Amino acid sequence: MKLVLGAVQFGLDYGISNTNGKIGEDQAFKILDFAWQSGINTLDTAASYGDSEQVIGKLSNRNKWNFITKIPHFSGQKISKDQLKFIDIAFKQSLINLQKKNIDTLLIHSVDDLLKTGGDQLFAKIKKLKELGLVNKIGASVYNEKQIDYLLRHYDIDVIQLPVSIIDQRLIKSGHLKKIKEHGIEIHARSVFMQGLLLMSLHTIPSYFSKIYNNIEEFMLCAHKHSLSNIELALGFVQSIDEIDKVVVGVDTVDQLREIIDASKIRVNHNKYSNLAASNSFYLNPSNWKL
Repeated sequence: MKLVLGAVQFGLDYGISNTNGKIGEDQAFKILDFAWQSGINTLDTAASYGDSEQVIGKLSNRNKWNFITKIPHFSGQKISKDQLKFIDIAFKQSLINLQKKNIDTLLIHSVDDLLKTGGDQLFAKIKKLKELGLVNKIGASVYNEKQIDYLLRHYDIDVIQLPVSIIDQRLIKSGHLKKIKEHGIEIHARSVFMQGLLLMSLHTIPSYFSKIYNNIEEFMLCAHKHSLSNIELALGFVQSIDEIDKVVVGVDTVDQLREIIDASKIRVNHNKYSNLAASNSFYLNPSNWKL
């Protein structure tokens, strides 16, 4: 199964369409249990997702989950000696939080940290964790083509996590998904629903997104035309891309997860939906959103 359960909602009030706030532990346990029983075996979290690591560490230890976590983003124009020391501290704390001796995947949360002076030393730190057997795979979370090109030129990584959706097809059209796979790197897709934006009713979409509103409307009309739900078309599109190995999805309830798992069985020809791609890249990146 390509699905990975994103656990940011376990630690933060997250998502543009989230009206329930941070998930309580009882609900989190039900979601984890249903995910495991449905064949999902990987959880995606981060040190910066509130107490998400602690919650899933506490609730998930009865099953042998694979964990993906991320080191914190560092401020400043260069990576300092103190920040390099902090990597060991932060990673050790993540292991404690997750109640694990080692984890499957460690990502650099902000790839821009690798572009700073000292970025090579930062990478050397996480590479050392892999050499010590504390991590199986290392990589970075990216937003755009420029960052991917830099990574591929300078670093030997195992995983890249990147945004892709039926209206955010930048990395498909630019050929970067194929380029990454040519380097033998695992691709994890995130933002497949754009934090739930693609699943909202048209009349509830904030006017802030007026510049990509037509793309969202066309997507919804297309789903209706093909007798698919919005979730089925959005997820089916991403899952049908051969280069993508994992698809990270977040939920607030078991019912949402059940709907996503059912939708994950749908496959579409993603090449038929290139016309739905939005050209305004600013509004495709949630880190730019100011709502």
